[in-house]
Amino acid sequence: MQNGEIALGLCVSHTPRVAFPEKAGPVFHEMIDAMRRAGKVLHAHNPDVVVMISAHWVTTFNLYVDSSEWHRGLLTAMECPDLLASLPYDFPGDRELALAITDEGAAAKIPVIGFDEPNFVEDYGTIVPLRYLTPDGDIPVVPISTCLTSTLEECLAFGEAISQAIKKTGRRAAVVSSSAFAHNVVRGPEKWPAAEERIVDEHMIELLTGNRLTTARELLPGFANRAKYEQGGRPLATLLGALGKGFRGELYGYGPSSGSGNPIIAFEPIGKLAHA
Repeated sequence: MQNGEIALGLCVSHTPRVAFPEKAGPVFHEMIDAMRRAGKVLHAHNPDVVVMISAHWVTTFNLYVDSSEWHRGLLTAMECPDLLASLPYDFPGDRELALAITDEGAAAKIPVIGFDEPNFVEDYGTIVPLRYLTPDGDIPVVPISTCLTSTLEECLAFGEAISQAIKKTGRRAAVVSSSAFAHNVVRGPEKWPAAEERIVDEHMIELLTGNRLTTARELLPGFANRAKYEQGGRPLATLLGALGKGFRGELYGYGPSSGSGNPIIAFEPIGKLAHA
C-alpha cells in the first residue's frame, strides 16, 4: 500500500446562517462565497476521505471517532431547532481510517474511542460545512469530536496521530477544522467580534497564510485565550497538528456570526498552485 497524504486542510464556518444561502442576509455573503470556493478546491484535490473535526460535537473526557460505514439521519440542532430542523444527511464513512486514527491516538496515550452506533445523530458543526464541501454526499467522511478536557498540546498530538493514520492507510485526505476563531458570542447574528478580538484573528490569519504554521502553533494558546477561540482553539490545534510543516494557507473569506469571527482558509502543500 502506498503512503497516504493530506492533500488539503481547511478551516471552515458552520454557523447555521450559512446552511441556507437563499435565506442568509448580506453580511453572510462573503462567508457563503468562501464556503463555495472551499467546496470547489476540495473537489479539485479529489480526496478519498474528509476528516471532520467539529467544535459542536463536544465530549467531556474522551475523544471520539465515528467509525460507521455510513452516516444517515435527520439533524435537529438542540442549540437552534428553529434554524436547523429535520435536516437530512446521507454519506459514507471510512471505517478503516477511523479505526486507524483510534489506534494511532491510543498508541500516543491519548484517550480516544472509536464507535459505530447507528442511532448516533451528527452535529451541525459537521453537517453544515458538508453541504458545501460534499454536497452530493459522495465522499466518505470521518467525524471527530472535540474534548473539553483535552489540552492544546494533546490536540496537536492527536492531529499528528490523524496524519500518521492517513499515511498508514494510504488515504488521500482532506482534514477540516469546523470552528470559529474569536468566539465571545453575543445576541445579534450580524454582529462582528470586538475590535481587539478581530486584531487577534487577523494576526493568526497572517501567520496561517504566511508560511508560519510553527509560530501559529506556538502562539495559539495566547491567541485563543485573548479572543475566546471556539472550544479554546482545540479544533484548530488538531488541524495544525495534522498539517505539520509544508502547508501554506490562503484566506478565502471572513465573516461574523453573533460576535464570532469565521475565517475560511484552505491549506495546500507548498509548491502547488491553488485550484480555485
